[in-house]
Amino acid sequence: MYESANLRYELKMVCGQHRLAQARSWIRLHPAGFVVAFPPRRVNSLYLDTPHLSSLNDNLEGVSARQKLRLRWYGDEMADIQPYLELKRKRNLLGRKERYLLSGKLDLTLTWREILAVMRKETGFFPKNLVSILQTVNQPTLLNRYQREYYVTPDGAIRVTLDFDQAAYDQRLSPRPNLRLELPIGDTVVIEIKTGQEHAERLRQVVAWFPVRRSRNSKYAGGLLAALG
Repeated sequence: MYESANLRYELKMVCGQHRLAQARSWIRLHPAGFVVAFPPRRVNSLYLDTPHLSSLNDNLEGVSARQKLRLRWYGDEMADIQPYLELKRKRNLLGRKERYLLSGKLDLTLTWREILAVMRKETGFFPKNLVSILQTVNQPTLLNRYQREYYVTPDGAIRVTLDFDQAAYDQRLSPRPNLRLELPIGDTVVIEIKTGQEHAERLRQVVAWFPVRRSRNSKYAGGLLAALG
């Protein structure tokens, strides 16, 4: 199953974990009238990069047009998963996501060689652009996990996610998935606001109400920087 989303704004704000209750209040008491859109769940992202970490370097250098490739799945299960392969493209403040649901399950107790071999069997069903990217972006680098809450305006035009309880694991030097040695990332709460291009002015009004500044935040870059020391 292949899906491709339209371009949308993705704006982020970050605060300390100790302000989680406040962050929930900011969303629930917002004049835009946000309501719960979906039950909370655990989000898991396994990022792939080139051996030279091109995706990370593009992020750190502030390249305006950049992309990230990852496997994403939901819930607490870590051994027998059926993830999406997601390609996130970003140009300045606008981003879009393409994703493909793998037909079978992956076992994260296997070695990376075995896991990647299973993924390569899927390439006959991938869109051509994903097949091309996977030829070079095929190095498992970081596993990131966090809890996510979902909110939306009553008309569905603007969505907000609240991410917290993050954990990250370096995958670069391990022959099989590292699910034990956690990286020392900071305890933060990430508020992300997402909407289509047609709601740009409304988005500015929504963001202005929050008592924290908008900031750049990449869970991938933050995790790998902690690994690199």
